[in-house]
Amino acid sequence: MRFLSPALLLGLGAALLPWLLHRMGRRRANTLRFAAMELLLRAERQVHARRRLRDILLLVARTAAMAALPLLFARPFAEVRSDLPVAVDIPQSAVVVLDDSASMCRRRGLLGPGTVFDLARAKARALVESMAPQSDVALVLSSEGAATPVAEPSTDRRRWQAALDAVGCSARRGDLDTALGRAAQILQSGSHPERHIYLLSDLQASGFDPAAERPRNVRIAVVPLGGSESSTWDNRAVVDVVSEPAPEVGAQGVAIVAEIANFSPKPAQHLGVTLRLDGSEVARGFVDIPAFGRTRKRFLHAFSGGGAEHQAAVEIDADRFTLDDRRLTRIEVTRGLRVLVVNGDPRTVRNEDEVFFLEAALRAGGSRFQVQLCLPDELATRNLGDFAAVFLANVARPTAEASAALVRYVEEGGGLFIAVGDRVDSDAWNQRLRRILPQPLGLRRTAAARPGTAEGETVDTRPAEQLAPIDRRQPLLAGFSAGSDGLSSARFFQYLLLEPAANATRVFVLRYESGAPALVQTEVGRGRVLLFTSTVDREWTDLPIRPGFLPLMQESARWLAGVPSGEVAATLPVGGFREIPAAPDDRRIEITKPDGVVRALVPDARDSLSASGSPTQAASPTATPTAPPTAQPSAGGSLARSGRAVLFRETDEPGEYRVRAFRTNGSWVDRPEQSFLVNLDNRESDPAILPAALRPDRIGGGASGGAGDDTRAAPTRRLELWHRLGIVLVGCLLLESALTLALRSRRTTAAGAPEATAST
Repeated sequence: MRFLSPALLLGLGAALLPWLLHRMGRRRANTLRFAAMELLLRAERQVHARRRLRDILLLVARTAAMAALPLLFARPFAEVRSDLPVAVDIPQSAVVVLDDSASMCRRRGLLGPGTVFDLARAKARALVESMAPQSDVALVLSSEGAATPVAEPSTDRRRWQAALDAVGCSARRGDLDTALGRAAQILQSGSHPERHIYLLSDLQASGFDPAAERPRNVRIAVVPLGGSESSTWDNRAVVDVVSEPAPEVGAQGVAIVAEIANFSPKPAQHLGVTLRLDGSEVARGFVDIPAFGRTRKRFLHAFSGGGAEHQAAVEIDADRFTLDDRRLTRIEVTRGLRVLVVNGDPRTVRNEDEVFFLEAALRAGGSRFQVQLCLPDELATRNLGDFAAVFLANVARPTAEASAALVRYVEEGGGLFIAVGDRVDSDAWNQRLRRILPQPLGLRRTAAARPGTAEGETVDTRPAEQLAPIDRRQPLLAGFSAGSDGLSSARFFQYLLLEPAANATRVFVLRYESGAPALVQTEVGRGRVLLFTSTVDREWTDLPIRPGFLPLMQESARWLAGVPSGEVAATLPVGGFREIPAAPDDRRIEITKPDGVVRALVPDARDSLSASGSPTQAASPTATPTAPPTAQPSAGGSLARSGRAVLFRETDEPGEYRVRAFRTNGSWVDRPEQSFLVNLDNRESDPAILPAALRPDRIGGGASGGAGDDTRAAPTRRLELWHRLGIVLVGCLLLESALTLALRSRRTTAAGAPEATAST
């Protein structure tokens, strides 16, 4: 046992006072030698035995009470074995990395005491309380894109605790490697040579990159949460919901297909699945899912009248992790997005035609696209203003009239998609269409020979090019999975290089692994242009036969047309961003989050949005007007062509985000066509735990070895004992009071007995 104030132990001398008082006040019996007193002596011996026991108890109670007081003021404590990773009683600079990702929101039991995040917060509080008072501590959150509550090591415990209490569990995916790197940077400003990173996490494998480099010159200690039950965390999730035309149930019939995964070693029997359309339950069924398997549930529904857009939600029976038990999607039953496809290399064999795969991909959208074909010679005679988007596929050299028509069409708000090929004359394109090209066309590069061609046709012997990892924050790519198998598996045998040129509105949507641009977007006037540096047939690439080709072409057409994105782009993962176009007379755009919080953004020109997507304006909370006016029709095409937009990033929870605008005339206009949905990232649904050998406290050497390499004594923690002494003191005082009252009562009775006898 150790004491914080050992000098106060001198007060233990007061414990002798009760003993001295008892010795001084002890009653002594007088000896009377006559036989008549023998009977009384026998009774006196019995009474004396009881009185002696009572006096001993009273002495012990008073002595314990007097001894407890100085012990209580000295604040004793004991060091016991700790469940914390390392000893924390020495001064140090520390950063607590708290996992606030979506997986931490799961409950510890069906009716259990809170969530895993609640346990993590309690552990973090106990960890900091156990540290030496001189230690300075910072606090970092590990979810993707999270802020840093305490960005500098500080000894101000009150501020740190307030920041910890204000933190809540988010729905974002975990990014533990980035958080550890940020913590290592913070520790560089620490004031103590002893430096530690404490990671409190459920160690979900999807939050780590095994190939990431761990921080050096700092110890990493891991506090795993959930114990042994974390390895048996069973979970079932709705991982995907899509809609497709279903003409068998009517003209406006759709099929809603939900994919449900079982992340459990036990099969799921009779799992309930519910379909809700616009908030109302319309169908319910049951599915059986094998262990670690997946299944699909298909619902059919026919819309009759009503709006052109509907919100669908698929729900399953709730488990401990409820965030992935529901998934939303947008269903559109609109008609008539007109697209003109210009075939630059027509063939008599249908499947060898230049636009065979492009036309098939657009027509697969059902009634959402109306596709018309033409030849390059017919382009100048067409009224391009009748089309929402124009696709040019391997057009050799546009005529002067066609080039002027295309430039005018784009500058007035049209959308143009350019796909190259072996017939394209780069010099002619650069000369006549330089105003609308994202970058000038350069030389053709051959990465590998196509299957079935002569080996001598290759420039080098490298394998075919593939696409670099995608950035799902791009609106065109928001609907692709994290691995983007539909795009990453495509091989490119030839493509055009682009000449360097300055273009403030240019954005590289896709790149090859070599770094060369694959898909580039830009804005010209009020219109948009996409440049694809390979072909849309199988001449230079096998992308058209990959599953990612269809959604890429359909979303390209929608983006070029400037209409609200379809199901893919209208449904974002948590943490994604959304570009919302504004009309010329919109003064402010307000986005209402699923929890009712309103964020206001001031529209700015799209030129102010950098290629990385960083907005020049910041979101700020505003109060919702008490009496918003009745919704008015939207501005239609002017929204997409005004050149003004806002970029919304606070998609930190699943649900529907509603949009409305405050106009210069003082009216509010609801924009339901710009509302969008946010779903949980599927990676957070997988409960797989990081293998022990890959834990950050067990990878690396030297000072980064972490708790596993700590050669000091077993970790301990301080156990305060003064609370228990306080209870002992109160108990002793109560016992002393009870014994004193009993003694006084007996003395009063004994003193009154003779009077009673005399009166009798």
